Amino acid sequence: MIKTAAFVLLALLAAVPAQAQLQAPPVSSLRVDPSAPPANAQAAATPLTALSSSEKVRENPGVQYLLMKTVVAKSIGVQKTRALPVEAGGYNLLKYCWTPANVLGDWGESSGPTGEMVVRALESLSWSRDLARAGYPEGPVAEAIGRYEATLVAANFAEAARARAFEGLRAELQGLQMRTPGTSEIVARERCNWQPSSFGLNVATAPPGGRARFIPYVLHQFCLAQQIDPGDGVRCDYWQSAKGDGPMSFAGETVYSVSWPDDPVATTGRFNPDEQRTAGTVTLRQRPPKK
Repeated sequence: MIKTAAFVLLALLAAVPAQAQLQAPPVSSLRVDPSAPPANAQAAATPLTALSSSEKVRENPGVQYLLMKTVVAKSIGVQKTRALPVEAGGYNLLKYCWTPANVLGDWGESSGPTGEMVVRALESLSWSRDLARAGYPEGPVAEAIGRYEATLVAANFAEAARARAFEGLRAELQGLQMRTPGTSEIVARERCNWQPSSFGLNVATAPPGGRARFIPYVLHQFCLAQQIDPGDGVRCDYWQSAKGDGPMSFAGETVYSVSWPDDPVATTGRFNPDEQRTAGTVTLRQRPPKK
């Protein structure tokens, strides 16, 4: 089903460059500055700079969203998209309450479109799984979800566009339900009050004085899938340093790296913030040197 939705998404997005070309000015109206060097000379004189993760997202959101969807399915999909039962009144498209803030904590806002991609990937993966279990045919569902996703990508995940795309998806699924005997009715009822699942933890190092930085595991894996070194804080540009004056908001598995004033080797690893909820503090310990 993921492959079918991916094909639909790619096919719809492929039409966007063609439309843009039709809107371009005619060749005769283009002005060339005679003092400017030829384009190929400019390219040769300009050093190539490797794009950061977020720059890749902005440059080609369609391909990057498909990549994110694969990453989410492997890294957090099983945890976050745990199936909820179909309610007596029908299948509720609004039964899951994810937002960038409650899926990524402090990274929800700073991650920008990348964070939106995480949330929408969780959403679409859940719908695909649930509707298949509810007896809906796989192909038409995947196509409907693919069109919904294509609209979001084309609009850079703007909320107004998402609302319109959602109504279109609901109408498609309701029509499919009428043609498929025995399937649950499609409804859209607000199930939650957007209660956040992220929560604050204080950060400590043992011994004191370590400089800690963090990145959600899903964003770490996304950089890896983009063929970017996840430890590179410049290109994998989602790392955040620990706050010195209060807790940080975490949600889901988190990767950390701690540098020490007396040790050139950083301590790296990952932790589940839920396991630290009672203590209220995550303590990152320096590993003893290898003998």
